[in-house]
Amino acid sequence: MVEQHQNQLQCLFQNIAPIERLRVTFYKVNTGGEQTELGTQQNSKYNIKTPVNRNYTLDFTPSRDDDGAQLWCSAMLVLGPEGPQPPPVMESDRLNIPVHYAECLVVSPVRLVVKYGDPASAKCTSDPPQQMGWEATQGGVGLTDNKEKFLNWSYQRVTDWNIKPTCFTDGGDCQKQLDITVYKLPDFVSISYRSHPDPMVEQHQNQLQCLFQNIAPIERLRVTFYKVNTGGEQTELGTQQNSKDNIKTPVNGTYTLDFTPSRDDDGAQLWCSAMLVLGPEGPQPPPVMKSNRLNITVHYKPQITMCPGCFSVSITEGDTLSINCSAKGNPAPSYDWFLPQAAPAPNTTEDRSVVTITNMVKSHSGEYTCIAINPLGNSTCTVNVEVTELPDFVSISYMSHPDPMVEQHQNQLQCLFQNIAPIERLRVTFYKVNTGGEQTELGTKQNSKDNITTPVNGTYTLDFTPSRDDDGAQLWCSAMLVLGPEGPQPPPVMESDRLNISVHYKPQITMCPGCFSVSITEGDTLSINCSAKGNPAPSYEWFLPQAAPAPNTTEERSVVTITNMVKSHSGDYTCIAINPLGNSTCTVNVEVTVDYLPIIAGLAAAAIVILLVISCFIYSSYYKHTRMGHYQLKDMLPRRHKNKHVAHHNGMDQSSM
Repeated sequence: MVEQHQNQLQCLFQNIAPIERLRVTFYKVNTGGEQTELGTQQNSKYNIKTPVNRNYTLDFTPSRDDDGAQLWCSAMLVLGPEGPQPPPVMESDRLNIPVHYAECLVVSPVRLVVKYGDPASAKCTSDPPQQMGWEATQGGVGLTDNKEKFLNWSYQRVTDWNIKPTCFTDGGDCQKQLDITVYKLPDFVSISYRSHPDPMVEQHQNQLQCLFQNIAPIERLRVTFYKVNTGGEQTELGTQQNSKDNIKTPVNGTYTLDFTPSRDDDGAQLWCSAMLVLGPEGPQPPPVMKSNRLNITVHYKPQITMCPGCFSVSITEGDTLSINCSAKGNPAPSYDWFLPQAAPAPNTTEDRSVVTITNMVKSHSGEYTCIAINPLGNSTCTVNVEVTELPDFVSISYMSHPDPMVEQHQNQLQCLFQNIAPIERLRVTFYKVNTGGEQTELGTKQNSKDNITTPVNGTYTLDFTPSRDDDGAQLWCSAMLVLGPEGPQPPPVMESDRLNISVHYKPQITMCPGCFSVSITEGDTLSINCSAKGNPAPSYEWFLPQAAPAPNTTEERSVVTITNMVKSHSGDYTCIAINPLGNSTCTVNVEVTVDYLPIIAGLAAAAIVILLVISCFIYSSYYKHTRMGHYQLKDMLPRRHKNKHVAHHNGMDQSSM
């Protein structure tokens, strides 16, 4: 396929219906992935309902940019709104196309970027070889005598801003110019104001200017303004570039930016940078020059930042009031205070931003107003202070004193308070702490319907039913004024004295060993502990089997002890713990058993002793019989025999000596 030569494409499809709804589209996608629609065809005059085969054609004239592109077509059935959405479509395979085109000379690199004063070079290639030359204001090369396949151009120090090296052939039939850019960074870059603000004021617009001198080419210049705040955070304020200035030689210039500061910009720094964006053929990263940094001071009116709520605050009578009206402003603000008429002269800090009044009383309530002022304006904060009074005292007692307080019997506690205001904010809580130090909240009472602002006396009650675990515990109540987030934190509270309570309860046996049965060996000692817990302390009664002897008992009779138990002592041993509130009974069935193991062991030992005695007697008798024979001395002397035979005596062999 040749550049600028027309070709005919065809899109074939088979067995499609209905043909009148068919829309055929031709497409092209270039090597960069960009898709183009080449044309669409549709013939709605065919009123054929059955499947048919067809082909559609399209004239296509390629350019050299189409080399390596792909072509394809699609067949879509447009069946209206009642048909499938999106309409059904089928695409063909893709057709890769090579496009041939002629170029007499090729210069490489295609584009050259060179810094002013640096060397530069390029290469011109021809196929087939030709006589060639380079025309240039610096480093030109005359026409070669012979036909060459390539010819180089170079120059050691490029100083011509408009240099246009051009490769040419004999007669000038073919020529190719090198795309060259000569650049230079500015001599300096600076930032300033167009007209210096005195001072720079919050929300007032100012114009910054970035000046640069002797830079080229101006069309490639990108100027960016920056700000860095006091925390070191950098922000890009704006970027400007004018690519319409087609000036190759160095120029001076100024770029401006409107800048409206806020109070947060006070103490920040501004600067600008001049960057030459020379494309992929240029230096990477692009060359850049920064300006000096401009320190800015921003004036702004005061803004109170530390005022506690700026609405209302509640404080307890006798406490110290401290209001911080610190404001942020430039120049630094001064402070004026307006206090209630009855309030005393306050103590203030050196700059008067904080007032302090000790030992507040009810008459000091009212509005405390602070005004922070500087030449640019003021900021006002009013704090409504309410001085609340804790009760003169809080006490806890019984509505009718129980004598004594008994387990599981309901009692009524009362918490009395005197001279408290406002009653609607009062929260009364009853507490209990047991002998182990564990605290429990028994209940809370609050009546927010009493809209009385003056001090009153009152009583809150709580039903309390003690258990035996409460014996020795302490009860108390607290009166708390819940004055909201504007009030003292934590809320003011006054506690009553502590009420020590004694709870009476019937005995409960705790130490009885099983309270069912126990087995003991004849001859051992029986000890039964019937200790019981009760208030008042219980007394004890024991019921033993008829055959049992009188036991030993502890002083309070909670433990019985019987030594040398025998079989007849078996039976039920019953203990009853008694106090005025009731009793607790425990019965232990005792079984005395005989241990036959010692008897068997004794008999076995006796049998062994008897056997040993008999064995010793038999042995001694036998030994005496064998050692008591009759001997003569002459029989012991040796005799001479010729044959030296052995002599026999009493049936025993005696060897010759």
